[in-house]
Amino acid sequence: MSNEQQQEYERQQEYARQQYEQQYWQQQASQASQVPHVQETQESFLRQSGQPQPGYQQSTQQPTQPHPGHPGAWQQQYPPYSAPQAPADEPESDADYYVPHYTVLAPEPEPEPGYVLPEVPVSAWSVDNSRSAWISRGVLVLILLVQAGLSFRLDGSAFAQEAKFLLSDGTFTGPLADLGLTGVRTLSLAWALGATALLFGATRLLFNARAGLAAAAMYSVLQSTAFTGRYASLHSLSLFLLAAALWLLARTRQSSPAAVLVAAPFAALAPFAAYSAALYLPSLTVLAVLTAYRFRGAGAFVRGALFAAATGVLCFVGVQLNGTPSGWNAHGTDSATSLLKESAEWGGVVLLVAVIGAVGFARRARMGEMPWAEGSAPGTVRRSALGLTMCATALLAPLYQAYLGNGSSLHIHVGFGLLFAVPMAGLGISRMMGAHFRYPQIGIMLYVAALVVGMAQTQELYRPLDSAAMIGALREVADGKGSYLTDEPEISAYYLRAKTDPGQWHRAGRGAALTSAVKKGSYDAIVLRAASVPDALRGNAHYRLLAVLRPADKDSAGGRAPYRIWVKR
Repeated sequence: MSNEQQQEYERQQEYARQQYEQQYWQQQASQASQVPHVQETQESFLRQSGQPQPGYQQSTQQPTQPHPGHPGAWQQQYPPYSAPQAPADEPESDADYYVPHYTVLAPEPEPEPGYVLPEVPVSAWSVDNSRSAWISRGVLVLILLVQAGLSFRLDGSAFAQEAKFLLSDGTFTGPLADLGLTGVRTLSLAWALGATALLFGATRLLFNARAGLAAAAMYSVLQSTAFTGRYASLHSLSLFLLAAALWLLARTRQSSPAAVLVAAPFAALAPFAAYSAALYLPSLTVLAVLTAYRFRGAGAFVRGALFAAATGVLCFVGVQLNGTPSGWNAHGTDSATSLLKESAEWGGVVLLVAVIGAVGFARRARMGEMPWAEGSAPGTVRRSALGLTMCATALLAPLYQAYLGNGSSLHIHVGFGLLFAVPMAGLGISRMMGAHFRYPQIGIMLYVAALVVGMAQTQELYRPLDSAAMIGALREVADGKGSYLTDEPEISAYYLRAKTDPGQWHRAGRGAALTSAVKKGSYDAIVLRAASVPDALRGNAHYRLLAVLRPADKDSAGGRAPYRIWVKR
C-alpha cells in the first residue's frame, strides 16, 4: 500500500473512532440520567471503556449478567466497533484499509452524435438520402408508365399535321421523317417522358421530393401531355427543351451568375421546334432571378440579365439561319370565349390546385412538420412573386390565342403553360395532404380526378382520323398523272406517296370556291368529308359518286362525317 493510501486509511480510521466514541458517550449519558447509582455507572463506564479517569481506580472485573438498566447493557444494543474488512483479493497488509462508499469520477467528454438531422427544406420535411432517392425514382417510374399507357391509347392513322411533318424534307425534320409514323411517335413519347422527369427534378430542387412527385403525377395525366407524347411532330421536343431550361435554372440557382448560361441554348432552341415556346421565354427570365435571389441577393438580377442576353442572341442567330417560325401571329375567326372555355376544361383543375399551392406558399414558407427547425427561408415577397409567375404563365397561351382568335393546336399549347404551373400544384397537393401525410386521401382524390378527366379527353376529343378505308379506295383511282381535290391533302399525299407526288393533291374549299372548282372539271377525283352531298355535286355531269365510307366504329366516331369520293366520268 502506498503512502497516500496509508494516510487516507489512517484519516478514515481516526474519523470513524471519533464518531463511534461520540455516539457511545451520548448513549451512556442518556442512560445515566435514568439510573440511581450514578457512581457505579461511572465506574462501570471506566471499566468497560478501559480508560482510567482522575480519582477512579481501573478495574478489570465486569458484571456477568447486567440488569436492563445497568450501563453494561449497551454492549448488547451496540456491539463493539470493528473496521470493515478488505476485499479478499487485496493483499493481507491492506486488510484493514477502509473503502468509502462513494467515489468522485472525472467528467467524460460527450460522445459524437451518430446521426445529424439535415436542414429542413423551405416547404416540407424530406430527407434526400440514398434510400429516399431510390424510393422517389421508383415512384417516378410508375408515374411515367401511366403516362406512356395514356399516350399509347391514341392510335390510328396520321393526323393532317403529322402527315405534313412526315412529308417535310428539312435539314432536321427530313431525317426524322424517314423514321415513319411509328418511329416519330415513339420518339415524341421519349421526349415527353423526359420532360416529365425533368419537371420532377426541377420541382424537387425548388421545393422537395414530395412536391416533385405530386407535380409529375398531375402533369403526366393531362390530355395535353398524353396527346403530345403520341403526336408525330416537334412539339414534344420543344416541351423537353423548356423543361430542361427550367431544370437547369433550378440546378444552378446557388452557383455563380455565369452558370445560368448553360440553360440559354435550351431555351433559345425551343421556339424553333414549336413557335408557341417563345411565349415562355420571359417567364424563364423572371424565374432565373427569383430562383437565385435567396442565395445571391442583387446578383440574381445579373443572372437574369445574362440569361436574357444569351437567349436573345441565340434566337437572333437562329432567325438569321432558319427564318422566323411561322404561325405565331396568325389571326383567325374562333370565338375568344370558346377558346378560354376549352382551355379551362383542359387545364382548369391543375391550375386551381396550383393557385392553392401558391397562396399557401406565400402565407407560410414551411409546413411545420418540425416546428423547432430553424434555418433561412425565402421572404414573403419572393414567395409571392414565385407563385404568381408560375401560375400566370399557364394563362399565356389561352389569352394570346383568344386575342388572335386562332385555336390551332391550343390543346397542345395549354400543356406548355401548365409545365410552369404544375410545380406549384405539386406543392399545393403536398400542403393539402398535411405534415407527415396526415390526409393522403386528398392527394389520391385529386390524382384520380385528373386521371379520369385526362383519359376521357384523350379518348374522345383527339382520336386520330380513321382514313384507312378512304386511302384503300383511292389506291385504285390515283396515279402519278392526275390532279386530286380533297379535304385532307396531307394525309392522302403521305399514304399514297409511293404512287403520287404531293403536288398532285389540293385542298378543297366550300361554297363558291368548291362550286368553281367543280365547274372547271379539272380534277380527276374529289374526296370530301361531309354529312350530305354538296349542292355543286348534285347531278353534276362531270363527276359520279364512287363510294360513301362511314366510320367503322360508330360508338367512337365522335360525330365524324363519312368520306364521299367522286371520280370524273
